[in-house]
Amino acid sequence: MSNIKRIAVFVVIILFVVLVASSFVGSEILDRAIIIGLGVDKAENGVKITAEVVSPGNGSEQIGTYSKTVTAVGDSVGQALNRIAELTGKEASLGRCLLIVLGQDLYENVDFSDVIEYFIRSDSFKESSAICCSQGSAEDIMNKGSALSQSVSLALTALIQDQSEKVAIVTNNLLDYTLSQRELFKTGFLNKVSFVSSQNTDSNNPDKDQGYFVLDETVVFKSNRYLYSMDKEETKAYALFDDKVLGDTFSSDASGKLLTLNVNSKKVDKKINGNQVEINIKLYAKLARTDSADVEGIFVSKDKTEIPKETIDDITNYATTIAETLINKQIEYNFDILDIHELFRQKQGTSEELSNKPMSELPVKLKVEIVEK
Repeated sequence: MSNIKRIAVFVVIILFVVLVASSFVGSEILDRAIIIGLGVDKAENGVKITAEVVSPGNGSEQIGTYSKTVTAVGDSVGQALNRIAELTGKEASLGRCLLIVLGQDLYENVDFSDVIEYFIRSDSFKESSAICCSQGSAEDIMNKGSALSQSVSLALTALIQDQSEKVAIVTNNLLDYTLSQRELFKTGFLNKVSFVSSQNTDSNNPDKDQGYFVLDETVVFKSNRYLYSMDKEETKAYALFDDKVLGDTFSSDASGKLLTLNVNSKKVDKKINGNQVEINIKLYAKLARTDSADVEGIFVSKDKTEIPKETIDDITNYATTIAETLINKQIEYNFDILDIHELFRQKQGTSEELSNKPMSELPVKLKVEIVEK
């Protein structure tokens, strides 16, 4: 069972226990503010924490409003969490926290190493927790309403954990991000979440913004300081370099028809040849199909023929272009999310010289190939 399902089951159990058996359950559960998601923003002096809290109340509360957000400011994360405990009158429990969202004013303007260190060193906080950064403030994101879920934290965590298997986005967790900021070139990434509004269908919260969370951009950090924001195309290019990430989709009208290719598997080979890194990306693709037999093949093809050569060539050129753009951005902004330094470390061992070597001195030769499968 996934972490999301475990948390959802846990929430249901808590509500059931409180609503049905509160008369003989001890005070331990009722005395805890169970935090399932945290937003961290920059405050004038310190940080502002917005927590999504599952805190059972009396039996008159509606099941549909099982989580609420509480915001507090402190000189540090620990102090802000203590303030949340004071505001709720309950002990803040982080053992079930699934998500950390970093606000834009925080991650773009300050070194947030102390924030990361607080969570990674916490005995109760899960190293596998999802972590991302937001467009705008984290407080604003935490107070949005998901059209498909009553919990922002559950919706966002599911989105981050499932993206790499569905829509070709490379994602991260707290432990992997922390290690990226400590090792070798000390550069890593976080996904950027934005919010798209839709019609509010929640009768319990008619004034709350409701919509969908989007995770199609990426932010690069070096030693927990902001370095560069990758746009949607560069984020798509990043997925090409990871053979564990599937779901790449490309469209082309080069053959006279607008055809869409789905990548269902890939092989990424990285090797050192002298002082140069050679990366060969082989994408195994097939034509996307329309679901309805009534739909003509305008957007995607239903023909059971081979993919036209013009389509393969056009998409190969496009994939090569966006991948080379990302490689050039690594050189321009001197970051390494493609693990080029790691390749040399495996061959040469760890050294201060390698750790400090700029990307401009580690050239990359790229080849992209599309194979029908």
